[in-house]
Amino acid sequence: MDLRRHHRFPVQFQSMFSGPKLNESFGTMLNLSEGGCGIQTDSQVYPGMQLTLQLHVPNEDAPIKIEQAAVHWNRVGEIGLGFITVSPAERQRLGHLIERMNNEQKI
Repeated sequence: MDLRRHHRFPVQFQSMFSGPKLNESFGTMLNLSEGGCGIQTDSQVYPGMQLTLQLHVPNEDAPIKIEQAAVHWNRVGEIGLGFITVSPAERQRLGHLIERMNNEQKI
C-alpha cells in the first residue's frame, strides 16, 4: 500500500544537494512530486539528514531550489527526500512543472 500524499512522476533530472555534514553531491532524480522525490546517488546520506536541493530541469534557465529537504530513507544507491521548506516562488515553479507533467501523462 502506497501511503504517499502526492502522486510521483517518473523523471530523469540531474540534481545537486548538500548539507551541514555533506559537501556538494550529485545524483539523478528518478521521481518527483509536490512533496518529495527519489534520487539515485552514491552519496552517503542517512534518514533524518537535512539537505538543500537543486533540481536541474531540462529547458529551464535556472534550477528549482528546495531550501530544506529531509532524507526519509536510503537504500543502496537511492534516497527518498521529503520537502520541508520551499520558497513561494520556487513552490510555484515546482507546481507548474508538476502540472505540466500531469497534463503530458494524460495525453
